Amino acid sequence: MIPGKIRILHVLWSGHSGGAERLVKDIITFHDRAQFDHQVCFLSNGGWLGQTFSKQGMTVSCLGMKNGFSLIKGFRLKNLLNAYQPHIIHSHCRNFFSNFIISHTQRSLKIYFEHGGDLLSKKSKRDILFYYLFSRCYELILANSEYIRERILSLNKIDPEKVRTFYIGIDPCPYKSKKDQDRIKKLLDIDEHSKVIGIICRLVEQKGVDDFIETAHEIMKKDEDIVFLVVGEGEKRSELEKKASDAGVGIRFLGDRKDIPDILRIFDIFLFTSKWEPFGIVLLEAMAAQIPILGFAVGGAREIIEKGGGILLDRRDHKALARLAIRVLRDHELYNKLAAQGYSNLIDNFHVKESIKRLEQAYMQLIV
Repeated sequence: MIPGKIRILHVLWSGHSGGAERLVKDIITFHDRAQFDHQVCFLSNGGWLGQTFSKQGMTVSCLGMKNGFSLIKGFRLKNLLNAYQPHIIHSHCRNFFSNFIISHTQRSLKIYFEHGGDLLSKKSKRDILFYYLFSRCYELILANSEYIRERILSLNKIDPEKVRTFYIGIDPCPYKSKKDQDRIKKLLDIDEHSKVIGIICRLVEQKGVDDFIETAHEIMKKDEDIVFLVVGEGEKRSELEKKASDAGVGIRFLGDRKDIPDILRIFDIFLFTSKWEPFGIVLLEAMAAQIPILGFAVGGAREIIEKGGGILLDRRDHKALARLAIRVLRDHELYNKLAAQGYSNLIDNFHVKESIKRLEQAYMQLIV
């Protein structure tokens, strides 16, 4: 057994918003401080997460890499590894140069966490090459869903014993209260009696906001007293705003928000329209807020919702999804059942404290 705390270095590309960044934030927040010491290295810049960690007194390293081929700055990672001497290197990015350095670090055990991302959009030669070059150097590869695990195993001849599914969790506490619904609606100029159907996502092709607009258009034909909200920012915002306007759908695009728990409190239904999805943390947030999730069955989202909390359709049928949304809004017994099942699902399977305990068990199994 290692004397003292087990030192773990997390390697990320940056500290901006994303699943990897959120996971590392949760690890730092909920880890067992008696057994583990965590440090974080951002290959490019620390962003909001780096600032958060620095304010907490953590040691944060930002290498300042501009791209994957910033060799001089990349070699700073080697110096950091020599200085910190981590027992475990926990990598969260597919940057080739940093993984080359990690693979040649003999004294540290290595974990790679696959968050999915562009791994699902296409079977690129780059992804195949990454796993061909580096999968052998990692003692453990964690996938954020069984769907992603199967995708990894399809890329190359990788030992299936070293690739495990690891479900990320969230803290339900910020999402529990329903008491400020009227105040939040008033701030957004929404009538207190109006129902709200919304989505929270990046405005990119993957998230299928065009399908959200099509479905909203169908719902409006059945019930006009519904407000549609799109929360998030991205490259397709202007295109999507035009599409909604041309379709005559009064969708409000709120941009990025820091008050997601507050916004979710006024949702009556979360409409999930992604075209591919490795996991879907926002679905956990909706379940924590006890909001039924309705949408299309894709990727890792199936694994979340099959345990309760919503209904996902196998076909991308806007009219069918619209009919389902109207039905759930009008059937109070079904609505309450889905909301309660979602919250129970979250507590039983996706609570952040339990997920971090499972991760720490994986750390310990490597060390022993």
